[in-house]
Amino acid sequence: MTGTAIAQPVERSRRRWLDVRWLIAALIIAGAVGYLMYTSLQSTAASYFVTVSELQQRAAEVQGKRVRVGGQVVAGSIHTGGPGEPIRFAITDGQQTLPVVYSGVLPDIFTDGRQVIVEGVFRQGQPLEADTLLTQCPSKFQAQATPGQGQ
Repeated sequence: MTGTAIAQPVERSRRRWLDVRWLIAALIIAGAVGYLMYTSLQSTAASYFVTVSELQQRAAEVQGKRVRVGGQVVAGSIHTGGPGEPIRFAITDGQQTLPVVYSGVLPDIFTDGRQVIVEGVFRQGQPLEADTLLTQCPSKFQAQATPGQGQ
């Protein structure tokens, strides 16, 4: 009888230890999921963009930080260098202009007058060092005049 009386507390002790390990594992997993949710919300919150004028107003605040800026490509400002060299252009919101240096693959529809969003590091007095360039697609849903229609 003494053997079974000792075995029961040992068995309970093992069960508690297993329960504690499961609880610790669950807390670690919950912490990791919480951290991933927090970081994804931070990047989502930063996914909006500012105009060139808004960026210039907040220049001191965003100095040396990553920004997203939207604007229209200034006509005649696109300068492509040789292979491996960055593309230089300027964007405007109609009020102010921002020079941009982009290193990467150009979208096929990138051209003068196109609405773009650039993302990169901002340093006041220097071109925006963009590493992301998104272009707005022309609307395929605009009404087109059909020959012979309306006559």
